Amino acid sequence: MYARVLRHIKPKDLRESLTLRFTEILNPTFWIGDSLKPEVNEALMNFAEAFAAYVDLDERAIVDVLLLGGNAGYNYTQYSDLDVHIVVDPKFIPDCNPDLLDQYYMDKKTLWELTHNITIYGVKAEPYIERPKVTRKKSQGVYSLMKKTWIQEPERIEGDVEEKEIEKKVNNFKTRIDAFIKNENVDGLRELVKKLRDSRSVSLQKYGEYGFENMVFKELRNQGYIDKVRTVVVNLKSKNLSL
Repeated sequence: MYARVLRHIKPKDLRESLTLRFTEILNPTFWIGDSLKPEVNEALMNFAEAFAAYVDLDERAIVDVLLLGGNAGYNYTQYSDLDVHIVVDPKFIPDCNPDLLDQYYMDKKTLWELTHNITIYGVKAEPYIERPKVTRKKSQGVYSLMKKTWIQEPERIEGDVEEKEIEKKVNNFKTRIDAFIKNENVDGLRELVKKLRDSRSVSLQKYGEYGFENMVFKELRNQGYIDKVRTVVVNLKSKNLSL
């Protein structure tokens, strides 16, 4: 497994065949300059509080509420969600088994998304739970909704982008995914998506938002291929279990 960073990017460089874009300003739907619009901050805090109540979080456990992802940086697109991360101190959670707790919150997030569709100015808000002191690369924007200030300001990246390499890698994965779907190969699809997610995780940890594998994953997601795999796997599993 490998990871690399796109250190040299200009907004105009990305190919029209790619959905990824890089801008000179933060998304004006939510930001005025580098300040989050007050009504957006309030709406996202209400959203975080609603999700915290849904998962039965003790208020004392909430250390911070963060806004991350494309809409907290210069690489937002029409596909970018509002990623709201609730930072939770496990010491305020009784009988806490960290491994089981993480899975519990992921399951609750999945159930939440099946029964809720919260949007801010037409953009979906997506909840996450994380533990304190997560280390992120300095290029990634991290905004505290609780404190109404930047924890870490996003960086603009200038230069030349490896758009041909992104497109080549994305097309390779699309071809493999389509082949697995055609052959109804559920195990192949699961293994491929696991590889994509693992590579993305390493890329994010080492290089942040502009890591190559993160960009490839986001492009596949933007083109609908991640959701496509998820839907096909569910349908094939149901088919195999049916008479």
